[in-house]
Amino acid sequence: MRRATLAAALLVGKGLDAVSTVVVLRLSDSVRETVPLSRALMAWLGPAPGMAVLTVITLVVVGLLAESGVVIDRLAGGETPDWYVPGLRATVYLGCALWFGLIGLWNFSLLL
Repeated sequence: MRRATLAAALLVGKGLDAVSTVVVLRLSDSVRETVPLSRALMAWLGPAPGMAVLTVITLVVVGLLAESGVVIDRLAGGETPDWYVPGLRATVYLGCALWFGLIGLWNFSLLL
């Protein structure tokens, strides 16, 4: 898969998480954000801007992790299997996209 497609999948998953977090926190007084970084950014910048900054941070960190396969391949002198770099990239991007998407759905389920 192309990097842009993988990054778009991650953006959709994290976007669902971010939107659901902001919506649920605004609509329900019984729900509290549990991630300390999210709480700090939302307290400092406000709910929507805080989650936007967290989304950008997430995209950068996951992108660096996904592309670390290239560094590992170079350190190994190109001796990694042909599938290693694209496999690691796809696994990291799609795994994180799925995780954030599931968290977003879980957040919306709190409104039911």
